[in-house]
Amino acid sequence: MSPLLLLALAAFVASAVFALVVMGWRDAVDGAWRTGSAPATAAATEMVSLVVPARDAATTLVALLQDLHTQQWPREQLEVLVVDDGSSDGTADLVRGMMRTWPALRLVTATGEGKKAAIAQGVEEARGSWVILTDADARCGPGRVRGIMAAQAEHGWDLILGPVETRAGRGFLQSVQADEQAALLGVAAGTALQGHAVLANGANLAFRKAAFLEVGGYAGDGWAGGDDLFLLKRMRKAGLRIGYLLDKAVLVAVDAEPSIRGFGQQRLRWAGKMRGVSGPGAWLGAAGMALPWFILAVSCSVTLDGLMAYRPMAVVLLLSAAWLLWLLPVVSLAGAVRRFLHAAGSGVRMRLAGPSTAVSLVLFSVYAPVIAVLSLFVRPRWKGRRI
Repeated sequence: MSPLLLLALAAFVASAVFALVVMGWRDAVDGAWRTGSAPATAAATEMVSLVVPARDAATTLVALLQDLHTQQWPREQLEVLVVDDGSSDGTADLVRGMMRTWPALRLVTATGEGKKAAIAQGVEEARGSWVILTDADARCGPGRVRGIMAAQAEHGWDLILGPVETRAGRGFLQSVQADEQAALLGVAAGTALQGHAVLANGANLAFRKAAFLEVGGYAGDGWAGGDDLFLLKRMRKAGLRIGYLLDKAVLVAVDAEPSIRGFGQQRLRWAGKMRGVSGPGAWLGAAGMALPWFILAVSCSVTLDGLMAYRPMAVVLLLSAAWLLWLLPVVSLAGAVRRFLHAAGSGVRMRLAGPSTAVSLVLFSVYAPVIAVLSLFVRPRWKGRRI
């Protein structure tokens, strides 16, 4: 057997294994949302604290607070804490203005610096036995708290991960982000539904306050970002119960970055927090990112003379199958997520996974490793601070 045929066979086998794993995630996602959730009938006996870390969020915070004000949960059992992390755009004044007619809304002035410190302070001051985190630029529906509390009552989870939709406006850049995040939502949901959560999104996260304190919160954590992944890692290490709630009632939406500069800085921040992924999930993610580059290297090593020397048709078929087995399952996973988002009635124009999704995911495979390397040397600024 020629070396080229061996390499082509290795690429095919690696892609086949990758496809089996990804299709397992797709089936888990499809099964979870198609089965549906039990009616949210949790007894409203537990106090719930919604914690919103905010820095320079004056343009987005009011809309979120309006969403939180309409939550279908007894007013006396619900509080909202906005932790102002050194804002300079009037964020605190907006909250104070809403506090006049909303007794359950509280403004907490952060004494530390950074999102993790703001979250930890909010949790410490929270009166609820359950804490739900929400980013200041997110939107959610009125059944979010009720859905989360019904799930924890049914399953006894200590940490609940929830879906976050990236909404694309017009333009290629935002469409790429929506496709990318649909695939990553599929990875987060699929792995968690199989009992091995590797990704989390701080825009939609809920946990028992006692569980947060049990693992020490973020104490001793020197990284500026990654509040969601590092908390997931700590709770998983402590053996706490972690679940994923793929339910339209708890869906949270954020807008895609409108500019290339914002897109690049956001990806650099996110690449830095991937240090929180460890164990089999980290190796699987690294292998998934390396796989297309390996197939490409093998494909580029093909010469006409080498191809004709030994079983040319076998080499061509194996490499073609390797490319398809790498790309199509990821497109299918993104498609399963899109079907869920469409069924959730997010109001965003439905785009079926297809050629445009494939292009977006190929681009992601190109720029993600580059950004991962850059994140080791470049510290982007976010809202006036180095991350």
